[in-house]
Amino acid sequence: MATQSIKKNIVIHDKDSAAAFVEALEKAAAIATKPVSRNYSVKELKGTKNIKAFFGDKI
Repeated sequence: MATQSIKKNIVIHDKDSAAAFVEALEKAAAIATKPVSRNYSVKELKGTKNIKAFFGDKI
């Protein structure tokens, strides 16, 4: 989500607008909490020597 979208002022004038806003927030929360499958492994590199060995001639 872009950070600019957080900086919006929202004005709610009636119950229907409030209900629509709450529903949108709940849908967004449900989408954001879905598990994501990752098909790759992660290895933490510590130290200059290990980083240079990992990248080889690419750096």
